[in-house]
Amino acid sequence: MAHDETTARRVRRSLRLASLLALLQYCAHAFLFLSARPTHGAAEAAVIDAMKGHRFEFSGLTRSYWDFYFGYGLLAILWGLVEIVLLWQLPTLAAIDSSRVRPTVALLILANVAHAALAWTYFFPAPVVGDVVVAACLAWTFFASRHRERAGGEVACPRGASEGTMR
Repeated sequence: MAHDETTARRVRRSLRLASLLALLQYCAHAFLFLSARPTHGAAEAAVIDAMKGHRFEFSGLTRSYWDFYFGYGLLAILWGLVEIVLLWQLPTLAAIDSSRVRPTVALLILANVAHAALAWTYFFPAPVVGDVVVAACLAWTFFASRHRERAGGEVACPRGASEGTMR
C-alpha cells in the first residue's frame, strides 16, 4: 500500500510541476507577445502597418489582418491559462484515484505535442522546448497513474474505492 501512496503522491507532484512549467511557458509567451515591437527594419514595419491599415468586411464586422493576428495571440494566452488551471486542479482528482486523470493527461500530451509541431513549423524553437518538457512531464504522469495489477490479473483498487466503482 505504501508503494501505491508514494506513486499517487508522485503523480500529484508531477501534475503540479507540469502546471508550473506551463505557467512559465505562457508567462514568457504573454510577455513576449504583448511587448513585441518591430525590430527588423522598415520592411517589417511596413508589413505590420499593412496588416493594421487594410480593413475588410468579415462575417458582418470590419476587421484587419492585425486584428486576427493579435486576437489569435490573445487566444493562445487564454488557452494557456486554461491548461495551467486544469493542470493545477487535476491533482485533487488524482488524490482520489490517479488513474482517473489519465484521459485528460493523454489529451494534454497530444495538445502539447501538436502545439510543438505547429510551433516548429510556423514559429521558432523556443516554444517547442516548453511544449516538449510539459509533454514529457505529463507522459511520466500518464504511465505512473495506471492501475497496478495484482497476481491473478485483478486490478488493484485505490484506497476508498470499491471494485464496482472501478468499472
